[in-house]
Amino acid sequence: MNVQRQGILLKPEEEIGAIFNPGAIIYEEAIYLFPRVILKGYKKKKSGAGYENYISEIWIARSTDGKNFKLLGPLIKPDRDYDRFGCEDARITKLGNEYFITYTALSSPAFSGEGYRIGLASTKNFKKVVKHTIIGPDLNDKNAVLFPEKINGKVALLHRVKFNIYIVYFDDIQQLKQNHSEEFWNNYLQELESHLVLKKEYPWESKKIGSGPPPIKTKAGWLLIYHGVDKNRVYRVGMALLDLENPKKVIAKSPLPILEPETEYEKIGDIPNVVFPTGAIVKNKKLFLYYGAADKRCCSACYNFDELLDYLLSMENNSKN
Repeated sequence: MNVQRQGILLKPEEEIGAIFNPGAIIYEEAIYLFPRVILKGYKKKKSGAGYENYISEIWIARSTDGKNFKLLGPLIKPDRDYDRFGCEDARITKLGNEYFITYTALSSPAFSGEGYRIGLASTKNFKKVVKHTIIGPDLNDKNAVLFPEKINGKVALLHRVKFNIYIVYFDDIQQLKQNHSEEFWNNYLQELESHLVLKKEYPWESKKIGSGPPPIKTKAGWLLIYHGVDKNRVYRVGMALLDLENPKKVIAKSPLPILEPETEYEKIGDIPNVVFPTGAIVKNKKLFLYYGAADKRCCSACYNFDELLDYLLSMENNSKN
């Protein structure tokens, strides 16, 4: 699989200690990124596991050429009980005339392993943002992405619980903004495996997987780019093709990653050996993948879109032979 790395787009400077994992979307003929930002001042824990005073915000950056981005400042800041310890890893999806932002909301300190849920916000112009609620059952839940159109008349969301990717449906956008009842989520968890979309399968994703950018609609199916983590905590990027009407049906899945840590900026950072995809844009038959490198910088990689699909479809054909 041919990949062209476009290098570092945004990096720490001035008051910023780390900037990474950007959501992405085209808006008013410009490319907007929504990176996770941690201001300077955090420090390594004495135990060596993670950092102290580590609170994420979601910022906004703009570019007209896709390479040179100007930071415009914070967009979503931690100001609710459910996200007071951080707003992380934004994904952006347009539904109707609104842009919906799903993010990881931390109610406990980062690196504690607890208190992370799915936050939901929306905007019509990326100037005024409204926070709505947290989505999902009452347990650790993250890596949520919305499909860019309704499926069988319902709003569909992918999320990661218990280290695999599952799907949940909402009747409409209003219900999405209000979340479901406790009873709904209890019933959902009792039948969790019936909502399974993608499970960890190969050695490079043996520890956990999670959705990357929102699914991309193609004639062959929904293209889902996701991350996988192995036993050594190396993060890589994979992809799968899901049925258009029933995304629980996996048409094809890549047995090998399409991106893995190879450069110095992907191997060395606050968390080493990480490529973490959160944004994707298709333009001029190319897929531009935006990702975080080593939890320190925003980067991008470029693929021939038709080649990606042909590769996945060859996986489907091989499985049938």
